[in-house]
Amino acid sequence: GGCQELRVLHLFNNRLEELPSEISKLSHLRELNLSVNRLKQLPRGFGGFTELFFLDLSYNRLEELTPQVCWITSLTELHISDNKLTFLPPEIGRLAVLEKFSCNRNQLVELPPEIGGCKALRILSVMSNKIHLVPPEVIDCSLETIDLSLNPLVKELDQAARKGQRELATYIKSEAYLSFYWKETGRPRPPRFV
Repeated sequence: GGCQELRVLHLFNNRLEELPSEISKLSHLRELNLSVNRLKQLPRGFGGFTELFFLDLSYNRLEELTPQVCWITSLTELHISDNKLTFLPPEIGRLAVLEKFSCNRNQLVELPPEIGGCKALRILSVMSNKIHLVPPEVIDCSLETIDLSLNPLVKELDQAARKGQRELATYIKSEAYLSFYWKETGRPRPPRFV
């Protein structure tokens, strides 16, 4: 049982193509670095970590972030840059104590509105994706920094982002943006944004 008490596990740069499902039995793991490997998917039961606060899955070949990752509600840092992700699951909003989230250089077309459930999120970096719009729910986060650079943002959002964090937040809250967002996405406008 010595391994079950493991707190930190760094398996970066090992050319791993898969992980054994037994990894989830490391219930006391607090930090897990799986970056720079060849992972295409995560094993079943991967979300069973109860004490994990740092997870790095960057530089792999993941095509989806499985919802089970979002069951690791103790996460304060999640790094999934440089994969092949096209979307984030709505369950991302379960990560209420997440403070730093990087998902750079993927193929995301949008952020799910549920990202607003990440109330503690201070740093959101989604540079170099395919994002055009940002859901207004991001204002529910505690954002200090949002990096949207190198995305094909709509003109007005891009201009606001270039002016700085405060101007970006102000624009996202504006009626002009809200009206445009609801019209473009076809999503029903929640009562709190009326």
